[in-house]
Amino acid sequence: MANRQALQQVFRVVVENVLNRWTALRLAVEHGMGGPLGLNTAIELIDYITSYCTENKNVDAIDLRDVLEEIMDQEFETICEDESTQEVSAVLIKYLRMLKEGKEEEVKAEIHMMVPCEMWIVSGSKIKYQRMDDSSSESDEDTNDQEDMDVEPASALDVSTEQVNPSTCGSSTKFVEEESFDPGWTQVRGRRRR
Repeated sequence: MANRQALQQVFRVVVENVLNRWTALRLAVEHGMGGPLGLNTAIELIDYITSYCTENKNVDAIDLRDVLEEIMDQEFETICEDESTQEVSAVLIKYLRMLKEGKEEEVKAEIHMMVPCEMWIVSGSKIKYQRMDDSSSESDEDTNDQEDMDVEPASALDVSTEQVNPSTCGSSTKFVEEESFDPGWTQVRGRRRR
């Protein structure tokens, strides 16, 4: 790419497309983990990651993964144990390198070939927040695997589709959020029960 501003403009589209497909980020926002301004934080995340990757000369997937993990932990109180931060960072760095090598048309073609999914990280987006049902008589500590609470996302995204894949809106990796001692948290398991 000729200059940093052009690189940033094209790479921002890549970041936007990848982060809108990242189930962990969407679930964190829908479950209020980013607070009442979680959507705004997700919008700022797109700009931050775009700037971080384009303004630093030697960013690699490990650096970016560490940044994403820190942001998810600090801003969304979420730790992704499914390696989705690793996959998201690898995909972003792959496209960043392609753009730096002048392969803008290839990147645009690959982005265009991604399975369409809702672009929810936009100002004014209507997020359906999930609330825990506190009317249950059983406490979280007393449940076993057969009694785990299934938490359904408000969107068409599936809890079991946690990792970002550039060709789909998810993959078969399981999403598991560890049970916390903090009241108000629950364990979420992605396995299917029929």
